[in-house]
Amino acid sequence: MSTNEYSLKNLAAFDFDHTICEHNTDIIVRNLLDQSLITPEIKGILRSSGWIPYMQRIFRILHLHKFTATDISSAIKSIPEVQGIKKCIENLANNNFHIIIISDSNSEFIKTWNDFNGISDYIHTIFTNPANFNKDGLLELFPYHHQTECSLSSKNLCKGKILENFLNKQYSEAQIKYDKIFYIGDGKNDVCPMLRLKENGFACPRDGYSCSEELNNAISKLPDKYEGKIINWSTGSQLFNDICKEL
Repeated sequence: MSTNEYSLKNLAAFDFDHTICEHNTDIIVRNLLDQSLITPEIKGILRSSGWIPYMQRIFRILHLHKFTATDISSAIKSIPEVQGIKKCIENLANNNFHIIIISDSNSEFIKTWNDFNGISDYIHTIFTNPANFNKDGLLELFPYHHQTECSLSSKNLCKGKILENFLNKQYSEAQIKYDKIFYIGDGKNDVCPMLRLKENGFACPRDGYSCSEELNNAISKLPDKYEGKIINWSTGSQLFNDICKEL
């Protein structure tokens, strides 16, 4: 197939916590517990084994203390959007963009929030840690994958690798090329995909969060000039307007 036969679109890849929804979904659900229940032994799991095993234990404690799937879903639904981001996503999806989410949250939380806020139909694909409520009402959580090659990312999810694999698969299997690629995030683990952007890529760190400083520090250490461009943003309306200026 020649290059001219490929479908040409734009891509917006979003983080989720502090990027689409205003707060960290895991923390909101963890805060349902009396904090005295999170003992030093449980906190040690976070230090020794990482976030996924830690949250697996938190979900078991929630279940032990009779918190139901409805209780957890209600907490997720209560999280507000980042100002204007739902309209931004809708507008992008209606203007030749594919929207994907790459998040270290989990599939249950993201689906619950997206469905409740009416944006699920605008999302092309979600890449995150699988989770589901079992027959007993326990929320079970699993790592997206296990990786050791990327020091910028957590062991259970490398956002840069996910983005690269998605782009390659879209090109080879769906015959889709992305004219321009925007990666939108707030945290340290969003730096990896941002660093992989080329001359048609735009790194979009949220103002006031760690991603912006971490990205600038990482760029300063690159052996060659960074090929992507940087768009700082604070609200969804500003983000949409700034993206439109680059089209």
